[in-house]
Amino acid sequence: MPEAAVSDYFYGDEAEQFIYFRIPRQLITDPRFKHLSTDAKLLYGMLLDRMSLSVKNGWYDEDGRVYIYYTVEEICGDMNCGRDKAMKMLADLDTKKGVGLICRVKQGQGKPTKLYVKRFTTGAVPPPPPPEKPPFAPSPEVDNSGVQKSAFPTSAGRETRLPGVEKTDPNHTEYNQPEFSYPDPSIYPPSPPEADRWEIDRREQRERIKANIDYEQLSLQCPCDDVESLLELIVDVVSSTASTMRIGREVLPAETVKRRFLALDSSHIQYVIESMKQTTTKINNIRAYLLTALYHAPVTIGPYYSAAVRHDFGGK
Repeated sequence: MPEAAVSDYFYGDEAEQFIYFRIPRQLITDPRFKHLSTDAKLLYGMLLDRMSLSVKNGWYDEDGRVYIYYTVEEICGDMNCGRDKAMKMLADLDTKKGVGLICRVKQGQGKPTKLYVKRFTTGAVPPPPPPEKPPFAPSPEVDNSGVQKSAFPTSAGRETRLPGVEKTDPNHTEYNQPEFSYPDPSIYPPSPPEADRWEIDRREQRERIKANIDYEQLSLQCPCDDVESLLELIVDVVSSTASTMRIGREVLPAETVKRRFLALDSSHIQYVIESMKQTTTKINNIRAYLLTALYHAPVTIGPYYSAAVRHDFGGK
């Protein structure tokens, strides 16, 4: 078998072959979306891909919801189709006429339409467990008075037994083997305590966030201690069990803050570290300051670098 050739670098558009559009599996397998065309499903995957661009550009509305810009002309060019087909695919995905996977908000005055890409669940509920069989109970119409009760039977029924045979045999508990009444602990391991479950969840969140911010590469570009400190702060937030969190002077729902922190990437971390270096004001509560900076990073990063570019070019 010939050995696979390994190239040191990517040339031209070779890197594009490793960039993929992701389409949720349920969009293919769930009966709710069976009637949706393959092109519309592909378009939904392309809309999902554009969400990362929106996060980098800070495209959030007043409620913190991410929106994208993807004009009909761009769809026609990317999918090599006519305007009518592009409009039909958007309508099939829309909340008004289609399956409700996107919501279009027209801005008017020549501005492009905002597209909100929605998440979905199928709502499938697993079937309930079969009902337990009722315990056996003898019929009251059957006379069980003469049923044998002892391992040492007598020939007469209960009502004619001798007084010495009236009592049933003792239980002989010294010969019982109670250990057989418990399941093997190796087959049914005990559930981890609450503290252990929290630690497991925190470790999982840490690995997830390290992937989001490209931790290894980021540690080569920025001071490792700064990256590690911000990583731990983000993990604290997304692992918190509090219902609300204070960001600056606002008290926000915890889920809103967690969603924003899970959307952070390496560019936001670099931006916060760079902003910290340029800060000359004394900071009394560094944790609160960093929480606020991280929360607002997706919204303020664009204007920050735009201002820096204008400054470099003399305000032109």
